[in-house]
Amino acid sequence: MFQIRLVILLVVTNYSLFGQAGIHNFGNLQLHSKGHVGFHTDFTNDGSFDRNSGLIGFYQDQESLYISGAFSPTFYDLELAVEKNLYLDIPIHIDNSLGIIYGNIISSRANKNIYTKFTAKADYIGIANHSKIDGQVGVEGQKVFSFPVGYDDLLRPLQVQFIDDVFLAKCAYFFENPDYPRSFAKSFNSKNRDNSLGGINTQEFWNLTTTGRIQITLNWNSGSIMDTSINNRESITVAGWNKKNEQWNNLGNAKYEGTVSEGSVTSNIFNANDYEIFTLGFLFNTKGNEPGNYAITPNGDGINDFFSLKIIEQSPNNELKVFNRSGLLVYDKTNYLNEFQGISNRNGNQKNNYLPEGVYFYIIDLKDLNLKYQGYFYLTFE
Repeated sequence: MFQIRLVILLVVTNYSLFGQAGIHNFGNLQLHSKGHVGFHTDFTNDGSFDRNSGLIGFYQDQESLYISGAFSPTFYDLELAVEKNLYLDIPIHIDNSLGIIYGNIISSRANKNIYTKFTAKADYIGIANHSKIDGQVGVEGQKVFSFPVGYDDLLRPLQVQFIDDVFLAKCAYFFENPDYPRSFAKSFNSKNRDNSLGGINTQEFWNLTTTGRIQITLNWNSGSIMDTSINNRESITVAGWNKKNEQWNNLGNAKYEGTVSEGSVTSNIFNANDYEIFTLGFLFNTKGNEPGNYAITPNGDGINDFFSLKIIEQSPNNELKVFNRSGLLVYDKTNYLNEFQGISNRNGNQKNNYLPEGVYFYIIDLKDLNLKYQGYFYLTFE
C-alpha cells in the first residue's frame, strides 16, 4: 500500500515534490472516488484542492506534519496517523469523515479563523484522549454535533443541539482558569454569578460561538476538579458567561447521565447570542440552609440578637412576613437582610417598638430560588 500511495503522489499533475521539505500544490488537484493518497510530509496548498471524493491520509511515526498555504483544502475522507500531531496553519474542511488512528490535530485555540470544519454530512471516528482536535472545531448544517475538542492528553467534548434553525458553530476547549485565562484579554470572574450558583469550575471552560436557540451538554470525569462540597450530581449545572451582564448565569440541568465521578449534564434551552463561554457550575445546597425554628434574644450580648436566616444569602430577592399568635402581621420586609430584632414595622400599638415576648410565626418567600418556608421563633429579652 505504501508503494501505491507514493506513485500517485509522483504523477499528480501540477504537484511539486521538494524532497523532505513537503508537498506543494500550485494547481488544480482533484482526488476521485476510491482514490487513496498518503502524505508523509508537510502539505502546502496554494491552489485548488476542494473537489475531492477519495481518502487522503497523513502518516508519520517520527515527526510532526503541517498543513499550510494560501487556500483551505477540502478533504472528503481524512485519515490521520501522525505520532507527533498534525498542525494547521490554515483552516481545513471535511466533507465526509475524519478517522484518527493516532495523533491530534492541533491549531491555535485563540484564533477562530484557523479551524477544522465539519460540513453537513461529516462525522468522525477514533476520537479519544490521545486522538482528538486541540484547537478550534467548526460545524455547519448539522442539527446535533459533539465537538471532539480537548487539550494535551485530555478529551473534553461539548455537544450542541440546535432547536430551530441550524447555524455555523465553532468550539474550542480551554484548560485554563476563567478568572485568569491565558488565551483571552479579559477575565470571566467566577465570583460574578447569579444567586442560584454557589460556585464555578475554575479549572476549565469551553468557548462556543454560534447563534439561535440551543441546548449544550458538558461532561466531567475523575480528572475534573469538582467542588468538594458536591455530593450529588443534581448539584451540577451548566453555567454560561452572560456577555451583556458580565456574570455567570445558571443555564440549567435538564438531563443528567453518569455519577458524581463521571457523567454529563445538559442545559435548558437558551439563546446562544447571549453567551460564548461555558463551564460546569455548582448549585447552592439549600438542604443545609433550610430555615427552621429559632429563639431571638435581642439583649445586646451579640448572641441571637437578630432573626438571621443563612439561606437569604442565596436569594437576596425575598420577602419576610412575621405574625403574632393571633395571626396579625407585625413585621413585613422585602429584600430582608437579617435586620429584624423584635421591633414591629406595621401600623398598630407596637409600631417602632419592641414586640411582647412570646411565640411568633414567619413566612420567608425566596423568589430567586422559587422556594417558600414557614416556621416560628420565640422572642425573649433575657
